[in-house]
Amino acid sequence: MNFRSMPLLVIALGVSLSGASLSNTVQVHKGTAHDALYGLCESGSQQLAVGDAGLVLESQDAGESWAKIDAFTESALLDVSCRNDVSLVVGQEGAIYRRAFKDLKAVEGFTPIESNTDERLLSVSDVSASGLAFAVGGFGTILRSTDSGLSWESVSMDWPAMTNDFFEPHLYDVHVSDSGIVTVVGEFELIIQSLDQGDSWETVHLGEASLFGLSLHANGTGFAVGQDGKIIKTANGGRAWEQVTTPSSGILLNVWTSGSGDVLISGIRNTLQSSDNGESWSRIEQGALSSGWYQGLSIVGGDAQSRSALLAGHGGNLIKLKLKK
Repeated sequence: MNFRSMPLLVIALGVSLSGASLSNTVQVHKGTAHDALYGLCESGSQQLAVGDAGLVLESQDAGESWAKIDAFTESALLDVSCRNDVSLVVGQEGAIYRRAFKDLKAVEGFTPIESNTDERLLSVSDVSASGLAFAVGGFGTILRSTDSGLSWESVSMDWPAMTNDFFEPHLYDVHVSDSGIVTVVGEFELIIQSLDQGDSWETVHLGEASLFGLSLHANGTGFAVGQDGKIIKTANGGRAWEQVTTPSSGILLNVWTSGSGDVLISGIRNTLQSSDNGESWSRIEQGALSSGWYQGLSIVGGDAQSRSALLAGHGGNLIKLKLKK
């Protein structure tokens, strides 16, 4: 399967799993057969979902209802972040859009920002409190902003030294910690880290399966997921990774962890849940989650008893899923 030639991360294949969780699902938005949502973010009660042909949806009530934002592009929008009063959207041909908001109200529309690249951007991090943000994408593209997304610079990488091969890997997800540690996952199970806000980098993990989703908690626990049901985890902020016994051979697209043992994974006909830090898994097989793919994933609700997940994916569908212990 050639992931380098795929325009997005959505490749259909069969899945065989057993078991079901005790979660409840509600479809909170239904799009058309031609719609697709790829990115999802939350900040308080505000959520944004972005997708194909410039589709942007917004919720102000923790994902209960959604309104379409007037299109500002016709290109595919592949990821979105919304923290520290800044929303960032990235997509095809190096597209970056920025919107400032305050008290959950937009103070401006989405404004195009020069990215200095034509490569597809597949992921954008939340803006840190200091204004640091990263975007990553096709053929080893890494962009850095130090002013909350107002301007961006390309980060030069020595990929032959990083990968022990002469290729520029597609990079699928990026995380920036509050202290400025940057973690990126991509093709060939690549995980790279920078401990100095992107000035220098090192490879911390390599393997076979491409990694599409990454979640790192402030306490150092985290997971990465991807091709062939690959699940790996860390207990030290991504410095070292170990294999998790996987219940799936399907494609896993995104992951979230609470840092206290709760893990949720979305994918192609795969929604997996663990309450013991990945030691055991159950499959959520309710409603629209039993078919199609879900790439966008965010969590609403502060404590474990009231926590819900929002999943965005095929057909422009948005699913709200009540997570139960």
